[in-house]
Amino acid sequence: MKVNIFCCLLVCTLGSNVTAGLTHEVFKEGTQLTLRCPHSVEGKVRWSRESGGSRADILTADGDGNIKHINDSQKRYSSLADRSLIIVRASVSDSGRYFCNHEAAVELTVIPSGTKIVSVAERSSITLNCSHDVGGSAVPTWRRDSGEINEGRISVSTEDKTLSIREAEPADSGLYYCDGKPAVYLNVTKGQRSDRENKTTTTTPTTTTTTPTTATTHKASVTPASPTEAPSAFPVQSFLIGTGLLLLSTLILITVYFIWRCRSNRRDSPYSVIGATFSDGNKKGSSQPVDNTYFLLEKPKA
Repeated sequence: MKVNIFCCLLVCTLGSNVTAGLTHEVFKEGTQLTLRCPHSVEGKVRWSRESGGSRADILTADGDGNIKHINDSQKRYSSLADRSLIIVRASVSDSGRYFCNHEAAVELTVIPSGTKIVSVAERSSITLNCSHDVGGSAVPTWRRDSGEINEGRISVSTEDKTLSIREAEPADSGLYYCDGKPAVYLNVTKGQRSDRENKTTTTTPTTTTTTPTTATTHKASVTPASPTEAPSAFPVQSFLIGTGLLLLSTLILITVYFIWRCRSNRRDSPYSVIGATFSDGNKKGSSQPVDNTYFLLEKPKA
């Protein structure tokens, strides 16, 4: 009984500290993509995409073939043996959240070819520039592909047509447009920085190759975060503390249980009194047996 209770408590503790995160992938237009289910699956798998608040089925992958639910005249959608979804020549319209058997699998963003990708750390300041072919409007109109722009931390310069973001947050990530044309894809990574290190950066890129995006990534020159300030490890600490307390409580319960059983057996045993009697008779170390014969004190009456 106590073992079952311990197992249940341990499962609850582990379950409260394990969360499944949604994969977010960014690719450039024209590349070939492979989207996988979050878990291994068998049998039929139905792939669907959610975009603009509505969800549409794409295809059903089966061992014998694919059943397509959309008009795919260009044959851009197919599947692999492990039921992964293949998208050939990805387009911007393929962006959205993909589901594998109604379970969220990938948050996909396809950016136009030639768009810069800028990565900055959380709480940094960043300045985004318009594309060179943007029209000559005095004050350019900036917008993002998803979500609203927080004007409290964002300002637009009328002199150089730049967009400045103060103390960037992961929610600021996305594709930014300047006067309707793609300007830059901003990727804000998690991390903490001190206010002294929050220096303004621009989208003047340094070219590096990134494997996940299969494209050229342009990183802004951001001062690296202080090594003494790492992301919080609170979930790991809470897991270790909770598991330790659970094991300690279980050990105490088991110890109390065995002590109670030992005392109960000693109290209820019929041989305890007899053993005590023999031990009292021989406590002086005599080798002679104790005479336990009973005598009548007086003659019984006839």
